[in-house]
Amino acid sequence: MPFHDLPTEIHEQISHSLSSIRDVLSLGLTCHRLHGVITRPAVSQKSHWALPLLLPLLDQKCKVLTSPFSQKRLPILFSAAEHEFGPLSSATALCTHNSAQPPHIPRPSPPETFPLLRQLFRVGSVANAWADLYPFIHWSSTTDNPEDCASRRLLTERERYRVRRACYRIWLYALAYHQSSFPRRSRYHIGIMGLRASLLRAWTTVELEEIQDLQGIMRKVVELHICPTTSTVIRRYKDRYGEDGMPAVNSRMGGQSKSYRVTQQQLECWEGWGDSIHQYYVVEDMLKLHPGQIMELYNFINRCETSLAVLDGVPSTGSNKMDVEGYVGRLGEWFETNGQTLGETCKLVVSERGDEESDGVGAIIADR
Repeated sequence: MPFHDLPTEIHEQISHSLSSIRDVLSLGLTCHRLHGVITRPAVSQKSHWALPLLLPLLDQKCKVLTSPFSQKRLPILFSAAEHEFGPLSSATALCTHNSAQPPHIPRPSPPETFPLLRQLFRVGSVANAWADLYPFIHWSSTTDNPEDCASRRLLTERERYRVRRACYRIWLYALAYHQSSFPRRSRYHIGIMGLRASLLRAWTTVELEEIQDLQGIMRKVVELHICPTTSTVIRRYKDRYGEDGMPAVNSRMGGQSKSYRVTQQQLECWEGWGDSIHQYYVVEDMLKLHPGQIMELYNFINRCETSLAVLDGVPSTGSNKMDVEGYVGRLGEWFETNGQTLGETCKLVVSERGDEESDGVGAIIADR
């Protein structure tokens, strides 16, 4: 029997078993029958606006789809979203967070709507990007143990699930407590410390170790790619251009374009973030950024090598350091000299339980 002649109930079962939203939408484009099963138009015309929000999930050639999705077909898309971006419970807690209610207080599950699905797709894509990046940072070639590089592999689906869960929770903590309402002077305030710990007490010790593990990956990304030390910058340029060589820079002054070779002192000033001690405090500040912001900076730095990159709507100045400083400067004065508090709050909650403190390295890929 041809696939499109199968009963509608079987088509719906197949749709619910798909592992991504893109697969569900692509299945609905294969024929008129499946188009009617998966993307059946709603009776009300009020949902016509919903489809354009989902079209970016498809390729350009798929934009021929013009009918709105029926509200009755939303469970199919949310089922696919659970496979692709789960756990949706943690992602939904992040998407529905607001300052009117502390994040540790449980909230009723919101209804399944297109705006919620769009937000879940946004944060889920970032979480999956961290799951893709995790093995390349964890098993890095810069490690002191050469066997780590040889052990590099992709994460299993269960491990990717743990990365996404930790990402959503780090993101929620950052939105709640890494913001201007919590300046440096409130860092060790008893009431504020208890408020921060209330959110983490809802999670098991193993889940806290996973959070620390992913935060360690984010720390390495900031240290190695976003805010490298001056010695790291010089070493990389010497590896690229030779011991005596430095990159050539094009400068346009007075209507004329001139090319000159930068000196090591200029390079240190433009790109280096000081020695390891100064970098430590810079990284502590940068870890207050939520995972989406750190991933945006990481992608921006990588794009700067080959194209005119844009960071948060502002074109690149040509200096990674200046661009990052400008990005952070737009966050406000509270951000500087005010290190992250997630690590010490995790240790506080673990010590309250009487468990052995751990830095969480490798907790996501641990066999259990």
